[in-house]
Amino acid sequence: MTIAIYAQLAFLALIDSTSIGTLLIPLWLLLRHDARRIALRILLYLGVLAGFYLVVGIVVLSGAGWVVKGLGADSLMQVPAIAWAATIGGGAMLSYAVFSDSRKKRKKASAPSGGPAGIGAEENPDHRTETPVSEQRWQARIAKALRSPGGLVTLALIAGMLELPTMLPYLVAIGLLSNSTLAIPAEIGVLAVYCLVMLIPALALWSLRMIMGSRLDSALRRVGTKLGRFASESLLWVVGIVGFVMLRAGLSELAPMASWNPFK
Repeated sequence: MTIAIYAQLAFLALIDSTSIGTLLIPLWLLLRHDARRIALRILLYLGVLAGFYLVVGIVVLSGAGWVVKGLGADSLMQVPAIAWAATIGGGAMLSYAVFSDSRKKRKKASAPSGGPAGIGAEENPDHRTETPVSEQRWQARIAKALRSPGGLVTLALIAGMLELPTMLPYLVAIGLLSNSTLAIPAEIGVLAVYCLVMLIPALALWSLRMIMGSRLDSALRRVGTKLGRFASESLLWVVGIVGFVMLRAGLSELAPMASWNPFK
């Protein structure tokens, strides 16, 4: 392991730190009027989410070598069931990314300009303050989760599960580790540090909120709004890229010589 690889791992961890689960949900929790009262529950949420990532990383890092060896395959894609699952799942993910983005663009293009006099979105304060449906759903989940510590644990696990298909930076980091000369315990240690680095932005905001109180709210709201838009767009890109890779790998194994296969 060289310094360059550690730098790459740190960079990937910081990319992972901007996801909905690692930054947006903590931001929404910090923006609550009772943020100081639930401060420990916010840390509980972050700890459970980091633990979930670590467990997933250990499972993936350990690999499915026993499956490959048991079936006598050189690659998991040589297992027909896995090849079909990759093809179908990858195609579904790619389609979702492409057509979901198209629907959003059509909806935005057909949206009313803001009034009969042609008032634009920039001049319509009601349009600016409209809360996205996805954020409303998360806010409802957060309100329900805050009723008990167990609810926060469940919220963290739900966030982690929903991000499983889009953990591309994390998977790249695991790939770097798997190709290193480190022993398994050392690789798990590096993964644990990765998960801690992933929480640095959220922990920094938590510390500032605890120190400055509500004086930080306006800045947090601006950051949350921008991150919400970024996360929504980047999520589709990640889903599309992962779907493309899965579809390509599946079709290359199932129909390597077919004339209709664009990946042959």
